[in-house]
Amino acid sequence: MNIYRIMIANAVVLIGLGIFGFMISNSPTALIAPGIGVILLILSFSVKKDNKTSAHIAVALTFVSFVMFLVTGLMRSNMIIIVMAVFTFFAFVLYIMDFMKRKKERVGEVK
Repeated sequence: MNIYRIMIANAVVLIGLGIFGFMISNSPTALIAPGIGVILLILSFSVKKDNKTSAHIAVALTFVSFVMFLVTGLMRSNMIIIVMAVFTFFAFVLYIMDFMKRKKERVGEVK
């Protein structure tokens, strides 16, 4: 699976669950997740064109989001935020696996 597809899936989950959480709570902080999702969605277009800088920014944003969602979800005992944290962590792991695969491919080409 390509990294940009994972990024789009993660963005859709964050946007969907964030808007759902906002409709339930009417709290403006619930819109943080959709904001992150929109940023990831925008970055996915340049990642699709093999822009390494965008890919690294997306990975860093995903990791920071995971930590933020995990801490907030556990502090508030909010299952929606915990689900976003789990999905974001899964996306982060897949990003790292994709980076490792690409590096192996580059090293194999050099030899």
